[in-house]
Amino acid sequence: MFKHYVKVALRLIKRSFLFSSINMLGFVLGMTAAFLIYLWVVDELTFEDFQKDADSIYRVVTVDKFDDGRLVKKGNGGSAALSNAFRKEFPQVEDATFIRREGQRPFFLGEKQYEADVAYVDTTFFRFFSFPVLSGDPNRIHTEPASVVISDRMARKLFGTDNAVGKEFQGVYYGPVAYYKVAAVIAVPRKSHIQADIFFTGSEYLKGSNIVFGSSWGPFTEALVYIKMGNIRMTYADRKRMSLLMKEHTGDDVYLMFQPLKEIHLHTNFEDVAVRNHGSLSLIWLFSALALLVIFMGAFNFTTLSTARASLRFREIGARKVCGAKRHALVMQFLSESIVQAFLSLVLALALTELLLPFFNMFVGKDIRLVFSWEVVWFILLGILGIGVLAGSYPALYMSSLNPLLAFKGGKISGKKGDFIKGLVCVQFFIAILLVICTSVIFKQLYYMQHKDLGLDKENVVSVKTNLWYEVDAYKKEVLKNPNVKSVSMGTQIDNYLEGYDVESLKEFTWQTNDEMSKMKAAFLFADGDFVKTYGIQILKGEAMKSDYDAYWRYENRMVMINETAWKQMHVEDPIGIETNLGKIVGVVKDFNFSPLRKPILPVCIFYTPENMYSLHFKIAPENKAETIRFLKELYERMNPGQFFTYEFFDDALSRTYAPERQQGYVSLIFTFIAILIAMMGVFGLVALSAQQRTKEIGIRKVNGAHTERIVKMFCREYMLRLAIAFVVACPVAYFLMHNWLAGFAYRTTLSWWLFPLAGLIILLITLLTVIGQSYRSASQNPVKSLRYE
Repeated sequence: MFKHYVKVALRLIKRSFLFSSINMLGFVLGMTAAFLIYLWVVDELTFEDFQKDADSIYRVVTVDKFDDGRLVKKGNGGSAALSNAFRKEFPQVEDATFIRREGQRPFFLGEKQYEADVAYVDTTFFRFFSFPVLSGDPNRIHTEPASVVISDRMARKLFGTDNAVGKEFQGVYYGPVAYYKVAAVIAVPRKSHIQADIFFTGSEYLKGSNIVFGSSWGPFTEALVYIKMGNIRMTYADRKRMSLLMKEHTGDDVYLMFQPLKEIHLHTNFEDVAVRNHGSLSLIWLFSALALLVIFMGAFNFTTLSTARASLRFREIGARKVCGAKRHALVMQFLSESIVQAFLSLVLALALTELLLPFFNMFVGKDIRLVFSWEVVWFILLGILGIGVLAGSYPALYMSSLNPLLAFKGGKISGKKGDFIKGLVCVQFFIAILLVICTSVIFKQLYYMQHKDLGLDKENVVSVKTNLWYEVDAYKKEVLKNPNVKSVSMGTQIDNYLEGYDVESLKEFTWQTNDEMSKMKAAFLFADGDFVKTYGIQILKGEAMKSDYDAYWRYENRMVMINETAWKQMHVEDPIGIETNLGKIVGVVKDFNFSPLRKPILPVCIFYTPENMYSLHFKIAPENKAETIRFLKELYERMNPGQFFTYEFFDDALSRTYAPERQQGYVSLIFTFIAILIAMMGVFGLVALSAQQRTKEIGIRKVNGAHTERIVKMFCREYMLRLAIAFVVACPVAYFLMHNWLAGFAYRTTLSWWLFPLAGLIILLITLLTVIGQSYRSASQNPVKSLRYE
């Protein structure tokens, strides 16, 4: 019997191919979007799952104490010596380790040059973490001089194979060329927050100085510290004792907190310079909500068209009942038809997901595969079965209850049955209007952030990471001989400007007025005297500071510049000449913003500390950019042999900080397009079915003198009412959602009133085009054809 039902269902799909295609296509698009987002969400939620003891591992986070007693997260890490101290003094700590990230360094193999991310690790690192070892023994780096562990990516880049144990390459950093031998190759999974290409033993860091990295405390010993907890639970008293270790050895009044390893990717709510790309929990909620809305639209569309199409089968049902068909058999027939279509839609959605996955991976920057667990497979199958039953049950129960004599007369679904369809159409319009409004606001905010005056000139500024701080003056003199280079400044690198520009990372700035000491928290920016000229920052009061390299090391003539916000918070009429803990204030600059506009402008102190400056910034002429870059590169490599000239335009770096907003905008745009497409396919199908159902009515109206335009207006009027209801409901919901979303930005665009009617107008125009196109074709037919059998 079931085989018979399936055959009839397939025959029906073939006979009504247009309506079946529209019905299934909307559902397929909705499921495909939902599958892609599901795979992305699962990928985001499973970071660090490859680690063997992930649930027992914690990262040490330092917490600063404000004057009012508040504890706020300052950053990650602490002294590398914490690792050894935790293992020795706290029995509840099963194991501990550290890693120090050192950024990119140049390496060589023959004539080829490469850049690689370098890290120094504790002797316990490779037993602590479960990075898959592809070849060799990682622990040999702690016993064999000049040996390193490299990642599989680096092995393929250098040697073209994962089997690189025993092979050698060269590197240079603050000294002569050094030769390194590969002791092991490990896989560094994409879903690890620890990303490095070359691992050195920790004892190699600062080798030759009086600092023993991993044992010494104090400056230059900072690292990321991790602990693995045993069965003994850590108490508040234990955490307090651990925090005292830092104060005893370094004098830093900090408190230590312990962040679970699995929470690092999504739940880090402070500036984390150790992790390049954090996930966003709000983005997961947004994408999940969008996926649910779209799949609901597909399911609503599927149910609506299945219900509406049933009204064309009155005579078929009457004939079956006259021939003795029982009601349960008719119910099973309708249900099987819907379930067959639902399962066909599932197969097509899975195929489309597999087809689109490479493009989706390019868009989100991942390497996601179409893999489902058995739990998810059963959930999908039950969901499809449920939607099939939902789509088929309403027409099945209604149609199977018809009197066969009335069924032969034909008819249409009306009353409460018609209201059900109208309600589903209103829901689809509601979702489409809601998505159009939200997407418009997201792009309006993105445009606002990209074009807002930041208080500086971001165009044509080139930044280069370098170690030239001790001989930068000679290089600057040579560079400025080129007329295309307008200014040069040495400062901190772009991606670390203002040292984690966050209220949780501010440092103490003190000054003396009227015989009393005042203080506040401020962000520190390290730069030379040409910084304000290079970035076109306006000086409001005083002058630019001078940067004298020799005087700095003699602790003479130290100067500082502050921004407007710092001046206001100092509550002094004229800050020029005031002595501070950083030097004498010589100038006040207009407020500027290097950070994303999610954050407010905070007090900023700009001062010269050459040992903390690792980037050169060039203001170049807009003409002959390629030629100017080539000149800078050649000069840099001639004066700094063995070093890479790796440059980046400042406006590109700044634009990169808005990647989350762009991703939100583009994903919202895609989902909005899919939602509108599904809604319009539903409207198209309903109008076509309604016109087919009302063929006789249209014929009678035309015979009685009704013009085609009037009949088209009749169809349009029905959908305009539903659209109006959806618009009235969608506007307050969209306002509430986007008002809360914009509240997350310190600088935000206005929630303009015209966005709401614009969204309604867009959906209105698309709906009218769909309804008019389909209804006009039906209304313009010869009425003789519709009435010839009457």
